[in-house]
Amino acid sequence: MAAAPASPSASLLRARSAGILKTDELGQRAGRSPDHGAECVALRRLARALVSSDLALLQSLADSALKLCGAGSAGISLPETAGDGTQTLHWTATAGLCNDLVGHAVPYDDSPSGIALELGSPQLLAYPQRHFSCLPPLSPEVVEELVVPIPGDGEPWGTIWVLTHDHGRVFDEEDARLLESLASFAGAVLSMSRSKDAAIAEAAQARAAREALQLSDKRKDEFLAMLGHELRNPIAAIDSAIKVSKRLAQVQQAGAGMLDIAERQMRQLKRLTDDLLDASRIKQGKVPIVRTHGNMQDIVADALSSVASDIEWHGNVLTTDLPETPVMVYADTARLTQVVTNLLSNAIKYTPRCGAMALSVRVEPSPRGEAPAEHNAGNAGGAPAPEIDPDRMGTLVITVKDDGIGIDPAFLPNVLDMFSQYASEPQGGGLGVGLAIVKRMVELHNGTVTVHSDGKGLGTTVQARLPVVCAHAGAPSAGQAGTLAAMRILLVDDNTEALRALGMLLEMDGHEVKLAVSGEDALEIAQGFTPDVALIDIGLPGIDGFQLAQHLRELPAFARTRLVALSGYASEADKARGAAAGFDSHLTKPLALEALAEVLSRQ
Repeated sequence: MAAAPASPSASLLRARSAGILKTDELGQRAGRSPDHGAECVALRRLARALVSSDLALLQSLADSALKLCGAGSAGISLPETAGDGTQTLHWTATAGLCNDLVGHAVPYDDSPSGIALELGSPQLLAYPQRHFSCLPPLSPEVVEELVVPIPGDGEPWGTIWVLTHDHGRVFDEEDARLLESLASFAGAVLSMSRSKDAAIAEAAQARAAREALQLSDKRKDEFLAMLGHELRNPIAAIDSAIKVSKRLAQVQQAGAGMLDIAERQMRQLKRLTDDLLDASRIKQGKVPIVRTHGNMQDIVADALSSVASDIEWHGNVLTTDLPETPVMVYADTARLTQVVTNLLSNAIKYTPRCGAMALSVRVEPSPRGEAPAEHNAGNAGGAPAPEIDPDRMGTLVITVKDDGIGIDPAFLPNVLDMFSQYASEPQGGGLGVGLAIVKRMVELHNGTVTVHSDGKGLGTTVQARLPVVCAHAGAPSAGQAGTLAAMRILLVDDNTEALRALGMLLEMDGHEVKLAVSGEDALEIAQGFTPDVALIDIGLPGIDGFQLAQHLRELPAFARTRLVALSGYASEADKARGAAAGFDSHLTKPLALEALAEVLSRQ
């Protein structure tokens, strides 16, 4: 217990002067024999009360003090600090004649409990009501008060006290022993309670911090998705306008050269936008995988065509090593194209001008009868996987090697993390998401990605291994599709610049095109024009794209029209809602002409 202060307080000096402190008499009085039976009963009752609330347990302690000491009143006082800094002692639990005084407060520095806390030891006071005006009037008058500090961590928690109102019943050393025992019990209870409160507060703070972090991550993901979506709208118009201008400027070499630069930068901007959206989808676990049969040579050709101008502009030399015979894969061909494109783009970004790069694709046979896990699983949407020939299975190995700036070995463990940029200098720029997206796309095919570098200036090798099924193609590749026949096409988009540019591009390919800037406009055109294909932006004002599709499907003339939804961010919910509204396909903006050609080629 705390030692008495060097300078007694005014309250203690007055109590001593008045002669009400009788603590020394406890050892001189004839002590009664301990009642161990009653003490055991009280302890059992307190043990059962441990499952109760803190207040209920403190009340049980006050009741036990009253009974064990044969007192007329008992209670527990705990210190409180008011808003103005004033300290009081709050009667938290009371029993006996003080039973109705729970909540009563007395000054900390001018009360019997305050003196016991100041001295740090049990104190016996005679007729305390005559000396302390803060004590409530009780009848019969209080003859003696025995106060014991409740031990705490460093300083007492408060006090436990008993009062006698009977001149024939005064307190002795046995009462002091019992009250000290109960005080120790109360101290343990209060220590556990404060520890529990602190743990709850820490947990609440940790939970609040975690929720704040999750909210921050969510807002960041929403921002990335929104940014990618908003970027796609102007990109769509610019992209189509560049393609139209290139065709018109073919006779002017200088103008065509400038448009080549604009087109190359546009492709880079499109890739950055796609990477932003994919980073957001990956964080949210919303990357759909739709497996189909595809020709790996076509996939590589698509990837090479998307980076060819970048390779030429940088003056890099790319060598390829591809199988001589067609390699048919069962995978998400769009995502696989993205994997190859990102691997090549990464190599271009970190390889100096006129550097060397190599792309190799090979198939490692799998043991006979061992089908890759993702084939057995079918598509993400639940479609069953097609039957396969167990003799034609294997692991697809895609390797891209460059003689570029290399990677510090210390950074290799983090090189596949999202937003990780391992270059010692910002040679290629970018967002630091390309390889992270590759890793996730490959993992969604049950594959793995490894990155190796011997150090700075020694180049980098990135390898993706995907278990795939080699089977016969179920449909001709894009390169075998041939030239599209002229079609009647309805374009609906409230972005008038993107609408006009795409419309002009389609007209250059020989299609008959009608343009509508709203759902209402499209319905009016539909009265006299029946298209083979209708390309509809789902984010139209007024009648939106979903509602327009439903209206068009109700028209008999549109029974055979193919409806294609256009959106900047094609979520799975949008695709499902589009299918329910009557759409046959869903494409994202900016519109890739290859994807549009594939949709238009469907019978």
